[in-house]
Amino acid sequence: MSPAVKTSKVEAPAVFVTRHQVEKGSSIYQTLKSEGLNPQTILELVKAAKPILPLQDVASETAFELTWDGPERNTPLKLALRHAADSSLVIERNGPGLEWTASRIEHPITVVQKTFHGFVSNSLWESAEFVGMDPTLITSLAEVFAWQIDFNREVRRGDRWRLTVEQKLVDDKTIGWGNILVAEYENNGQVYTGIRFPAQGEKASYYFPNGQSLKRMFIKSPIKFGRITSGFSRSRFHPVLHVHRPHNGVDYGAPSGTPVMAVGSGTIESIGRKGGSGNMIKIRHNGTYSTAYLHLKGFATGLRKGSNVEQGQVIGYVGSTGLATGPHLHFAFYENGRYMDPLGLRFPSADPVAKNQLPKFNQLVQNALRTLPDWQLAQQDTPSGDKHPTDDTHTVLR
Repeated sequence: MSPAVKTSKVEAPAVFVTRHQVEKGSSIYQTLKSEGLNPQTILELVKAAKPILPLQDVASETAFELTWDGPERNTPLKLALRHAADSSLVIERNGPGLEWTASRIEHPITVVQKTFHGFVSNSLWESAEFVGMDPTLITSLAEVFAWQIDFNREVRRGDRWRLTVEQKLVDDKTIGWGNILVAEYENNGQVYTGIRFPAQGEKASYYFPNGQSLKRMFIKSPIKFGRITSGFSRSRFHPVLHVHRPHNGVDYGAPSGTPVMAVGSGTIESIGRKGGSGNMIKIRHNGTYSTAYLHLKGFATGLRKGSNVEQGQVIGYVGSTGLATGPHLHFAFYENGRYMDPLGLRFPSADPVAKNQLPKFNQLVQNALRTLPDWQLAQQDTPSGDKHPTDDTHTVLR
């Protein structure tokens, strides 16, 4: 009988993990040094990380973990930090003397559908904040209906809205928002519905449930949020010249630097400084229509005479150049070279859903509308508990 052979279990060396944060106003180099890493080790970490993330770009207050060879913290074995919502940087080695190797760890993004609904009691922006929606989604909502509603002047107390949007999650935490899939906005009793089709893809657009496009030749306003301070008039008292003269356009009051968009696609006819108009851009849209944008603080980079611009593209920024008492945009609209009041004009829609796509679109409409919350919820969830008012009071947009 053979003698029994004794075996012993080899225990893996214990490791010790510490958690840290890049100190405010400091750098990760200084923070690592204060945690006991010698300069040579830090330089090795920097070299290993460089192809993935330059460590000098790590922002202050970024959290990170260090793994050591034991509680005595003699030798660091790994550094891990979350440098983006969906990815982490890990730099590690298996033992003393071995080279550091870096890798990027991707955290899977889950996309779910989230619904919101709101009732305008004081402002459109506040209606989003009150129901816990990221207020930046109000900008996306305004973009959906930019051809139907001028959100600078047509939002009223008592308006209500509802939408279904893509919510992006990592580890059950919201990291951002995707596309609005379906939205409805009731403005002064008129309900507008927008369905995104196709639901995914760069060529997606928004359509009414009957397949007609929400898009028109021109969007209703060259700035997303602001206020009209002066309308189109054949005789207006000029605040600088102190004389009565025609006001051949619409003035939008907005903070200096507010982005200004081209209301339609076209070609820049002129760009530059022009006397009392200050910094000005004029765009030729076709053989009939042109628009001009005056008193700009500056122009978007890369634009010049002859540049093509797309509808909704930022072309400049609100300023007070030329004959202006304060920051505002003077927006002029021309039809066959004649000034027109843009606020009362209607324009043709873009192409509808193609006939061969209508069955697919109609199925999408039915499914999308079923995701929306009941209208009554939006009416009940108000800061004051107000019911739908009958007055015509305009809200103030922020």
